[in-house]
Amino acid sequence: MVEDIAKQADLTNCDREPIHIPGAILPHGAMIVVDPATYAVLQVAGDTKALLGIGHDDMLGQSLETMLRPDQMEMLRRVNIVHTLAKPRHLLDPVLRFMPDQALDVSIHRIDGVLILEAEAADLTDRFAADPLSGVQEMVEGFDAPMTLQALCQLASERVRAVAGYDRVLVYRFMHDDSGWVIAESREPHLEPFLDLHYPAADIPKQARALYVKNWLRLITQVNYTPARLSPQNNPRTGKPLDMSQAILRDVSPIHREYLRNMGIDASMSISIIRDGKLWGLIACHNYSPRLLPRHLRAVCELFGSMFSLQLEARDKGELFEQRLASRMVLQNLMLNLATADDYAEGLTKQSPNLLDYIVTGSSVADGMGKGGVAVSIKGSLTFLGITPSKPQIASLVSWMNDNLERLQQGEGVYATDRLGEVWPEAAAYADVASGILFISVTDAPSDFIIWFRPELVGTTSWAGQDNKRVKSGPHGDRLTPRKSFEVWKETIRGRCLQWTPGDIDAAYDLRVSLLHVVLRRINAVAYERKRAADRDQLLMAELDHRVKNTIANIQALVRQTSRSSESVTGFVTGLEGRIRSMAKAHSLLSQSRWESVSLTRLIHEELDPYKNSGTYLNVSGDGLLLTPKSALSLSLAIHELATNAVKYGALSQPGGSVAVAWQTSERGIDLSWTEAGGPPVSSPNRTGFGTTLIEKALGMETGGTSKIDYFRDGIVCTIFLPNSSLSKTATAAPVQIVDLPKIPDVVMPDPLGEDFRILIVEDSFLAVMSIEGFFNELGWKIVGPASRKDAALALAQTETFDAALLDVNLDGEMSWDVAAVLQERGIPFVFSTGYDRANILPDFLAGSVVLGKPFREDELEGKLRECIRAMRADQVFA
Repeated sequence: MVEDIAKQADLTNCDREPIHIPGAILPHGAMIVVDPATYAVLQVAGDTKALLGIGHDDMLGQSLETMLRPDQMEMLRRVNIVHTLAKPRHLLDPVLRFMPDQALDVSIHRIDGVLILEAEAADLTDRFAADPLSGVQEMVEGFDAPMTLQALCQLASERVRAVAGYDRVLVYRFMHDDSGWVIAESREPHLEPFLDLHYPAADIPKQARALYVKNWLRLITQVNYTPARLSPQNNPRTGKPLDMSQAILRDVSPIHREYLRNMGIDASMSISIIRDGKLWGLIACHNYSPRLLPRHLRAVCELFGSMFSLQLEARDKGELFEQRLASRMVLQNLMLNLATADDYAEGLTKQSPNLLDYIVTGSSVADGMGKGGVAVSIKGSLTFLGITPSKPQIASLVSWMNDNLERLQQGEGVYATDRLGEVWPEAAAYADVASGILFISVTDAPSDFIIWFRPELVGTTSWAGQDNKRVKSGPHGDRLTPRKSFEVWKETIRGRCLQWTPGDIDAAYDLRVSLLHVVLRRINAVAYERKRAADRDQLLMAELDHRVKNTIANIQALVRQTSRSSESVTGFVTGLEGRIRSMAKAHSLLSQSRWESVSLTRLIHEELDPYKNSGTYLNVSGDGLLLTPKSALSLSLAIHELATNAVKYGALSQPGGSVAVAWQTSERGIDLSWTEAGGPPVSSPNRTGFGTTLIEKALGMETGGTSKIDYFRDGIVCTIFLPNSSLSKTATAAPVQIVDLPKIPDVVMPDPLGEDFRILIVEDSFLAVMSIEGFFNELGWKIVGPASRKDAALALAQTETFDAALLDVNLDGEMSWDVAAVLQERGIPFVFSTGYDRANILPDFLAGSVVLGKPFREDELEGKLRECIRAMRADQVFA
């Protein structure tokens, strides 16, 4: 039955081929399907005799306990209990060797109530076999440099080919209609280029795209092979075929293999590029001879795909942020103009800036005029700007929009299309001036719209062959066959405009909100209030920019510290992913309150809810309290580390265990306790790991509180104290009095390039301090401090001796200008570090000071400090 399903495809829709239940695997590996309760072998496939030393008949029905060492079984049980195994977990050689002389890489995952072990021969001769992390570092080097999207994708294709060794590597982007576009390529010189070719959507069916979202990586070692069938074909206990959606060795669709054969490809690998949970594209690797990439290199490529996806997402969000910031500034000026306009349609189109400045509708032409236009329709009256359809054509369009408004609106009162003639055929008559529209409904009244028009953008697309699957008869009946021709043909695209961006949609929505709340109400004091709103928005955007860059700096420090404390690629990925996820949860809670406060109860539940199960117990109790953003982020990381430790080694690692989290307020602040019971016996660790450091040091530094872990035999107890300043409230700091200080005496000093310096560190981020401290230790420099609050920084600046200082601009809401003034008075050089816009953050008396933008490189920090010390000592020599 499964064999028939695997070889047949629906004649009308290739998307229905059940590729997730092929009933077979790639022949170079072996698969064992195991009962997770008894570890009895239910199904097997592949060359188990060569890889595992045991034939199929000898394995079926037997327990893995008869095939593995006791320590291997203990490790397997621990992995089975502790981890969800929703995705494959890699156990690289020699963790799970079945035979002493056969190097073996194994992956394990869980699906439909069974454990699936997949084994492949390990390649210990590869240069990255002993240190896979070095492969990741080699691939991501230079990706933090500013570059275009095409340059970034080109660098990715070159790095993947350098490490993975394929003949050709493409970056393949999915378009809005699911067709594919090759936007970057690295290849052997003799191969014909595929760059800029487009491929029909049918080349990668829907169910294949769905599996690419589930699996970061897919490997085909060679196109011509005989699949290794499962024995028995169906699960003997359920009678159902095995779901191989997450299987690394899953057999490949015969239709896809024929497609690759038609392209002349003999081996391939695909790395998914995922953005916001959706498939953005693929890094497609082609080889023209068989190519078996070792498991550890696939793990490296899989991690690279994840990091590259994050890089693309961060880049796109950064561009959207910049576009949103620019549009908000234009919007503020538009609203100021409207405050004095009797007719707001005239105010939006006849003054500067106008609606065409707010949302760009096309490029300039030779006579200096702009393509595209905008129309404002209010109660049947039309006002035009730029190049638009005629008045009767717009009136007909408005009537159609009114009739279809509920169906058209994307979100509240906004709609956009780049192909109006396909949505409404009547518009094809004026496609040259309006192939696309973006409109907002200004009020609930009919006919009240603002409509932007974009002209036709005639384009030519190069397709890698036409989509012409044909029906072929064979021993298993009729089935679809992939196209054989990949000869380039060109298609002229008409009736479409330049696509509207998410930034355009956001700008339109912002304008609609502003018109509803300000213009239509005609508030008498609108001009004054809008000016204040513009100032507030500018401050808000600066603060948001500061927070984003500080978050990136924290993540940068997390990556460094996690990599230093991790012993494997898996440990690095798991540790980093968990910590970033914890930060993301806290950020989500903060976003819900507009970064004003976070409920302590919700924060605790967000961190602990994933660990609820029937065998363990969680008890959370305490007053309803709101924490400041900084305290919430620090506490979130600490609770994450405690929970992760409890799941791995503590009370949540076995049935019957319990964790109680309780807190109460006092005159001084918040007393919180984490108490574990019912877990394995506890002993004090031999070394202090990064997680313990986050708990015991980071909380104290970033909140001004304390934290302590006690390792009682019955369970860990962690006591945390947060001062009242951690509670969300409004407070005004008292002004600081700067006392007169003696200057450092002028002395002639040699060139400082080779000296060991003493540097004052003023920084309120524990992770940033930890990263700086590690770097300075490598340089042989000494740290004075660090100081995380302004009062402590002033005390050190007034009394300590040091060569230079690194000053964070914002210390938990207080600016460090007073500290800089003390250093100026003493004649000590300093460098500011900040996530704010460096162009206009400094007060006048500090203008010209050295400012380092976050996140910064270590060599950049070293260079700035050396330069300011050298300059100061040169001034002293010539004084």
